[in-house]
Amino acid sequence: MSVPDRFQTTRAGVTLVAVRDALRHRWLIAVAIVIAVVAILVVRYERTPKSYNATASVAFQNGTLSETALGFAPAGTEPQREANTEVLIAHSPEVAASVRTQLHSPLSASELLKEVQVEVAPSADVLNIVASSGEPQAAAKLANAFAEQYISFRAKSELEGLSTHERKLRAQLEALPPGSGERAALQQSLQRLSEVRAIAGGGANIIGRATPPGSPSGTTLSSIVIIGILVGLAIAFLVIFVLESLDKRMRSVEECESAYRLPALTGVPQAGFRARRAAERTDSLEPYRILRSALEFSAVTRPLDVVMVTSAVSEEGKTTVAADLAHAIAIAGRRTVLVELDLRRPTFAAQFNLNVRHGLTSAIVGESPVSELLHEPLSSVPSLLVLPAGRVPHNPSELLASPRVGEIIAELGKSDAMVVIDAPPLNPVADAQVLLNNDAIHGAIVVARVGRVTRDDVRMARAILDRHVVEPLGLVVTGIRSTSGYGYGGTYGPTKPPGRDAEHAPSSLSRPPDLPVSRP
Repeated sequence: MSVPDRFQTTRAGVTLVAVRDALRHRWLIAVAIVIAVVAILVVRYERTPKSYNATASVAFQNGTLSETALGFAPAGTEPQREANTEVLIAHSPEVAASVRTQLHSPLSASELLKEVQVEVAPSADVLNIVASSGEPQAAAKLANAFAEQYISFRAKSELEGLSTHERKLRAQLEALPPGSGERAALQQSLQRLSEVRAIAGGGANIIGRATPPGSPSGTTLSSIVIIGILVGLAIAFLVIFVLESLDKRMRSVEECESAYRLPALTGVPQAGFRARRAAERTDSLEPYRILRSALEFSAVTRPLDVVMVTSAVSEEGKTTVAADLAHAIAIAGRRTVLVELDLRRPTFAAQFNLNVRHGLTSAIVGESPVSELLHEPLSSVPSLLVLPAGRVPHNPSELLASPRVGEIIAELGKSDAMVVIDAPPLNPVADAQVLLNNDAIHGAIVVARVGRVTRDDVRMARAILDRHVVEPLGLVVTGIRSTSGYGYGGTYGPTKPPGRDAEHAPSSLSRPPDLPVSRP
């Protein structure tokens, strides 16, 4: 799977901003995954039978009572080997059978052994007998029973050893003649064995009895929740990464600039599209004032009196951008004509609350002069004129390719008015491509909506722009989440955007109007 562009290294390293944006617009998925994983683990924890561990500690002695009584020990003793022997004794079937009898347990000796573990304490002659059970009291009883039966088994073994040694000594004593010097030594050994038998206890003692544990062994509920959160976050990151890999939509201004190979002239927040009509968006024109300043800067070195506004696909906000750009230029004092050349989906009637039956198509076919088709939709901005599309034709591409369109644009610009054209999108139909070859148009502004346009859409649109005459001026990125995206050029914003004084000050773009208009 290829890594998406938004996760590729840029300049100094991986762009954390892109990762942040991916998490921001998919945070609901991450939260849902984390909650689901935690819930599954908690339910599984609650349904899993609990196990309680209880530990009894037994101290043991190396060697046997017989060896102690007779005053010798076998050569070459190995403490670790003797400790391992004691572990085997404590975990033997004989001890388990005695425990079964003591507790009257329905479990077999082998089943009891599965519930008990015996370990040697580090650096000590101590056995830790750990019993597991579903009940705290049962676990404690089982551990203590194994400790007691282990001691009993050792005591029994020691007594049997003493009896064996005693029989051997008596046999040796009977074999000696009366008055032999060895008889005294053997009688003394028998006396010591009798004394040890009286105090025999197996050489082991319980030094810590098992008590019922207060909580089950293993992972706690809080640990389960923490593990669930960590696992959920890992899965969420993986899912988001896969979704981002499959999602080809542009997610940031930087992505749009890189894909189009054009600078972002301004950014329009999503809030700027809430109002449907142009008159209701008067308070949201700041991005378009910045765009107006960018056009004024470009107009210093080249004629820029006719610009078209287009986009790669529909629903990127190009009509709103064209209308509000014309509005921003008009309130600065220059006569501005907004022309609707999107003949397939005209929306100016709704944008400006116009009740018209004729428009640009009537002028193209010669039914009406252009001067009779212009409207002044905003009484507070008399410098703004609108030429709606009119009736929807059945052959819009051929109509836009007619020489009459260039003549109409030139006629509208004769009075030195600024002409802003709402053009069709580039990819779906050939209408915009026809306009890109019209010499009357000086430049094109491309609208790119984050979260809507894909990399494939942009790649196709960029190829179309490269094949035609009209030069693209830059991008207007719409649908951004904050006003920090307002911008101009590669830095997305001058340090001080044009203010109110700039709107009304004399400008090279401001000229006296002389076009007749029709008022709605």
